[in-house]
Amino acid sequence: MTPPAPSLTTQVLAAQGLLGAADVPTLAALLAQAPQQIEQALLKVAASGPAAPSPAPDARLLTELLPRALQLLLNAEQVVRAAELVLQHGTPAQQLDFLEQAGWALFYSPAARPLLGQLLSLNALQPRLQQGELLGLQHIWTVEVAGEPHQVERRLPASTGLSVALRATLQARIAQMFDQAPRAIQQAQIAIEGFPNDLVLPALLARYSLGLALLDAGQPQAAIAPLSAALKGANRDGATLLQIDALQALSEVHEVLELAAPAELYAQEAQRLRRQLGLREPQAPWPDEAYNAFPQLLDRATQQLFAGHLVDIAAAAAGLAELEQRERKAFYCFKWRNRLLHAQSWLASLRHQDAALTGISAGFRSDALTGSFAGSSLYELELAVLQAGCALLAARPLPAEPLLALETELQLRPLPQLLRRLHLIKALGAAAGADMPALLQWLNSDDELLEADARWLAPKLVGPLAALLASASIVHQPQARSRANNLLALLRNAAPKPTSSEAQAAPLTAPPPGLTGREWQVLRLIGEQHSNEQIASALFVSVATVKTHINRVYSKLNIGSREEAMQRARHLGA
Repeated sequence: MTPPAPSLTTQVLAAQGLLGAADVPTLAALLAQAPQQIEQALLKVAASGPAAPSPAPDARLLTELLPRALQLLLNAEQVVRAAELVLQHGTPAQQLDFLEQAGWALFYSPAARPLLGQLLSLNALQPRLQQGELLGLQHIWTVEVAGEPHQVERRLPASTGLSVALRATLQARIAQMFDQAPRAIQQAQIAIEGFPNDLVLPALLARYSLGLALLDAGQPQAAIAPLSAALKGANRDGATLLQIDALQALSEVHEVLELAAPAELYAQEAQRLRRQLGLREPQAPWPDEAYNAFPQLLDRATQQLFAGHLVDIAAAAAGLAELEQRERKAFYCFKWRNRLLHAQSWLASLRHQDAALTGISAGFRSDALTGSFAGSSLYELELAVLQAGCALLAARPLPAEPLLALETELQLRPLPQLLRRLHLIKALGAAAGADMPALLQWLNSDDELLEADARWLAPKLVGPLAALLASASIVHQPQARSRANNLLALLRNAAPKPTSSEAQAAPLTAPPPGLTGREWQVLRLIGEQHSNEQIASALFVSVATVKTHINRVYSKLNIGSREEAMQRARHLGA
């Protein structure tokens, strides 16, 4: 016998239980009744009063009303409320139906993403979640939220029912996380070709992936179009998290291209959205033990290197050693590894550890000697410039041919900041002394990395800066002269030095390894800014003998100028 249909009043109570205090038009749409009838039912509900609690609606009624309620909420873009309803009242089949319809919208909604995680977890053993597009949704959650791309890479070959486009999108994201920019570009292009249009969120993810991979590959100009397409579609579909990702990527692209105004605008819009949604700010600190704390700890070590005191440098060395241990045990992206290597090279330079600098420069790409950097990623090019700088600091500049090949590739991309850094390295490594015109050009640039590069290359830069300021060519270059003066003062004060308490407790030191006692005396007097004549008078020797000692010290310590000798003497305790 068929059970009697529930009264309209009962249906209204059930609908209000699902939707809350919904208005008459919403209840009418949900119950397929005329608004006038709904109003009458609401009057009956109100007349009954709150004296007795309303009985809970039966499961059959909720099962009938729930799909319609979910659709109404989705049409009204209330995806969070819809997810909460299906979690509370939905059967596994209804929850999976809902994921098929709205899973990607949940994924890109900051408030709904945790609810997506609950739905995926509750239905992890359901056969429908083990194949097809729902499996793709599970995979993207594992890659992006769980941070386990290797797990998905292992499972992809056996994953059935995935479309070619969605499979390629997943492969592009995995390749990008594993620093495989060329493969990421290839897979993202396959994915874009496989989607008939950009009206679905996975198609927008494919475009975002392509733009990010092009940036990583050192093709920032080409990255603008797909990232802009992803941003436009995300704005249209209300995919807030994808909006923020695309805005941040576009900001980075324009920073690389040195277009400061659009870079700042994109960054500000991303920050506005984060604050509006109460999301974590990118600069908010992570716990030191967290995986994502790696760049934060690098920044801390870099600031300690900036401070310049021996105690700070020792703390930086300990921090960098710990980060090196982390990097050996876990996978970190190429960008972070380059930053670690840069800090390590700076520390080695401050400590005059030429063997460590030579070790870094020895990794310079061997195929570059054939004159080709084509196909190199942004971070491979960044590493090559870093290695060229380390070779200079170790007094073993790289041959001209590979440097020219690297310069040509940076010009083709274009990558202006890396190109200027390489020009500075080449200028300081010129065979006949520093290339003053190139040094002037560097000083006249608006590069934000001016001070950072100056500090890194300080041992090779101090002397040329002093020589430039003493030359006639600087007279009509007011900006270059001002910057050269400021940098020279900065670098002379940035040589490693003891704190006041350390200075009071520091005894006279023995000669450093490799130097004789007399050579050490000469170097110490150079550090005190004595001239050759003053040194000769202090040691009761001829000026020619002083020059002989100086040449031997320069040769043994790979010193290239008197300014560098002064820095080295201060560091060694003179």
